[in-house]
Amino acid sequence: MNKKSGFTLAEVLVTLMIIGVIAAMTIPSLMQNTAQQEYKAGFKKAVSMLNQAVTLNYALDGEDATSFTGANMFHMLTKRLNVMSTVGTNVIYTADGMKLTVLNQQNDCQTDNNDIDGYCSVVEVDVNGPKGPNKVTTGTQAVYDIFTVRIYPQRAVPATQQQSDVLYNK
Repeated sequence: MNKKSGFTLAEVLVTLMIIGVIAAMTIPSLMQNTAQQEYKAGFKKAVSMLNQAVTLNYALDGEDATSFTGANMFHMLTKRLNVMSTVGTNVIYTADGMKLTVLNQQNDCQTDNNDIDGYCSVVEVDVNGPKGPNKVTTGTQAVYDIFTVRIYPQRAVPATQQQSDVLYNK
């Protein structure tokens, strides 16, 4: 007689079932971590983009952010960023899918120090545009896709300490 050795169908099915259970337990956490890393990278890019816009405007036109009030900040950003479209006088959609909303203008942005009240404008950044979850990041444990950035006369920085910690991986 010829005896063949190999796996039975039951053994193969049990092995596949175990692999499936392990995958079902690990894939959601991996996907969530990947999404958070994507949001962090988008936030870093947005802060860099806004810094470049403010710096470029100062270099080319000799005007820092103190020269812009109200809707003028919106127009300065549309002039210096790679814009796909705008909505009204405060929403900018960039070519890479970000949504920037110019929220407000401060009157006391004459100095560029670390004063919390010395900022010129606040920009809300949705790093993935209209895609979800469209929630504001308020802490460092759960990172979502909406951040706020303060624009000072010659720089742009995260608006809160928690968002700064997200940006600098603390």
